[in-house]
Amino acid sequence: MDSFHAHTSPFQLEGQFLGFISKSDGHFKSIRLAIGERELQVKLDKGLRHSGTFGLAAGDWISISGQQQFNSSFTKLKLKAYQVNRLSCNLSCKTSETLTNSAPSSTVSGSGRKKGKILLCNKSDCANHGGKELHQILEKTLGQLGLSDHVTIEKTSCQKRCSKAPNLILMPGKARHSKPNPKSIDNLIRDHYCNDNSCSS
Repeated sequence: MDSFHAHTSPFQLEGQFLGFISKSDGHFKSIRLAIGERELQVKLDKGLRHSGTFGLAAGDWISISGQQQFNSSFTKLKLKAYQVNRLSCNLSCKTSETLTNSAPSSTVSGSGRKKGKILLCNKSDCANHGGKELHQILEKTLGQLGLSDHVTIEKTSCQKRCSKAPNLILMPGKARHSKPNPKSIDNLIRDHYCNDNSCSS
């Protein structure tokens, strides 16, 4: 069985609220979030599951903060929300509502830039077949786009795709990329972490 204890870290997502997935007792189990063309389901912490806690409407723009867990082979990902913020409404509203339990709150990333992490395989096969150069290109690109404070690069163990080295995973979303063309890195990062023209030119 896969274990989720190996890699745990905080996450923050911004996207459009689509709705909830409810349990048989009527309490909310998960929240559905649209990020670009992707739809994610994020499990709610027990303190956020009561139906009366939320005042969201489909189409609201929200921020979700919590913990992400992924197994040692990076084949499975679990997201658990500890805080949900409404950033803007599909209808007119005067204030932003914050729904939270006792977990520490996280700062919303500004200017439409998503917070995230790039998981870069650091096994010798990947490191010696373009991995070191890819790390340098990623660092340079994040700096040029003004994302150095929003997106971190984390070296990982083998991602089980040695024949396609170098390998990386863009989080959140678990978007896998192998043998990326250095000339495509800029667009790759923009597409995953930038909203509209929020990143530097």
